[in-house]
Amino acid sequence: MVKPITYAYLETTNYCNLDCSFCNRKQVIGPLKHMSLENWGELLDGIKHHPIKEAKLMGMGEPFLHPQFDDVVKKFKEVFPECFLIVSTNCQYNINEKFQESLKYIDMLYLSIDGYKEHYERDRAPAKWSKLIKFLEDFKTINRYDCKFPVNYVVNAYNVRDIEKVDKLRIDNNLDELRLNIAMIWSQDELMADKIETSGYSKEDLNYLKENWSKNIMGKSKWDFSDCFWVKNAIYATVEGNVKMCCLNTAAKPFGNLFKNSIDEIRMNNRYQDVKNGCETNNPTSHCKNCSYKELTPLLTQLGVNPDTDIKQGVRLMVYD
Repeated sequence: MVKPITYAYLETTNYCNLDCSFCNRKQVIGPLKHMSLENWGELLDGIKHHPIKEAKLMGMGEPFLHPQFDDVVKKFKEVFPECFLIVSTNCQYNINEKFQESLKYIDMLYLSIDGYKEHYERDRAPAKWSKLIKFLEDFKTINRYDCKFPVNYVVNAYNVRDIEKVDKLRIDNNLDELRLNIAMIWSQDELMADKIETSGYSKEDLNYLKENWSKNIMGKSKWDFSDCFWVKNAIYATVEGNVKMCCLNTAAKPFGNLFKNSIDEIRMNNRYQDVKNGCETNNPTSHCKNCSYKELTPLLTQLGVNPDTDIKQGVRLMVYD
């Protein structure tokens, strides 16, 4: 048996204007496309019988590059009016009317700012620091409605000492909390992690993080496969409608397609059930055995991260070695 879906991670475009150092987008995406509004409506109709309480419209693309993203979020809220809707953006574009219209329907918008000036440009090429600053300046002038705007920061060995500067930028621009996501080196075998290391952090850097920023680090330091919410009550669907187990193992073979099969049929198929049962018994199948959530927990413990944090609040972002 499967539980009702309460958390959804849905991709509406795989177009992106950046080539971030910690993203495996090029290795896993299919043909570039925006999901049509017709297909979007069909997808939502197929999952609307589930009590989805939280959803993220993101994935392997920049959501606001979708030419009708204001209609995308509006349609979502029509189907799931009580759902807490989260979107992420790289801030590397000019704010327009469609962006402002979208904010009416979004409950939280992550602003991705990873590093300061040259370190920011290094990890988010071909992003420009000047373009980010213009975005933030324009952002001050718009109606924010009731949306929250935290800063999402992917920490690595190059930008770890930039955190304080970016936090000041957050405060100066009246943004919400600072969220730190610890990046790790991903040594890959057919796009699956077989060895994860601490990404070159020095002992001094780790002490700096622990002493100053442990409360801002996203994740859960006490975690095992049986804690995985993805296999219990979540869904991840790509712009093609392919259903994956989670947003981390994006290279894995889909379990089905929402435009060909119902979500309930997909979640009841034998392969899906094998993966689910393996996690729930802490005996993961090959699909999950190299999970980066699991591999990261010793470092999170070392950094003093709260062992009881809601796991959905942490994102494990991998850096290719």
